[in-house]
Amino acid sequence: MVRFAIKTLVCVIGFVSVAETTWAAPSGVIKGTVRFEGEPPERSPLRRDTDPYCAKSEAFAEDVIVTTGTLKDVIVRIKSGLPAAKPGAVVAPMPPALINQKDCRYTPRVVGIVAGQKIAIRNSDGTFHNVHGSIAGKLIWNKPAAPGEPELSLDNTAQPGEVIDIMCDVHPWMHAYAVVQDGAAFAVTGEDGAFELKGLPPGTYTLEAWHPTLGKKSVVVTIGKAAKATVSTQLSYKRADLK
Repeated sequence: MVRFAIKTLVCVIGFVSVAETTWAAPSGVIKGTVRFEGEPPERSPLRRDTDPYCAKSEAFAEDVIVTTGTLKDVIVRIKSGLPAAKPGAVVAPMPPALINQKDCRYTPRVVGIVAGQKIAIRNSDGTFHNVHGSIAGKLIWNKPAAPGEPELSLDNTAQPGEVIDIMCDVHPWMHAYAVVQDGAAFAVTGEDGAFELKGLPPGTYTLEAWHPTLGKKSVVVTIGKAAKATVSTQLSYKRADLK
């Protein structure tokens, strides 16, 4: 009787192991570039002489940063097309999104976060800052950020689609944007304008780009299987998009 029970258990374990190894995560990829067509706006020098620490280094306006035709600080996300989460699915909490106050700027200037994900603010400068956060003009936090103090850990109560404006009242040129999503399918462009979204199942998706000064653009893409699982696309802005 005992011998039979052991054989049955081994058989069941072996079956589960085979079933687990046959499952594969979605492998679809959308990658591309965000471009700026035409002559970009001039980046004017910032006047930062109100604080001797900030005045030690030269800085330029960050409203629109274009490098050889590619656009920085664009969040590219899946607006529609993703399958709904399974009922009861448990999503692991994401670590806080870090924004650094460095050289009297917020870095990165645009960050994507998931609803409920905390934001950490670090002051790496030798001068006093504060952190003034609002959603559509409604204040959500206003915290001091003294040099050498521990990082601030800030709650994120924003809903997907909302943008948290983050400023420093001491240095009004400092401005960052935390763009809230309902999932992790997003990327933010660097100076090369490139983005890549991975782990997507086959299907048709609406891809949306958002820039704090130039607004939104969208494009529809379709991911297939095998050789058609990787899709390349491009989104473009023009001077006419300037707000």
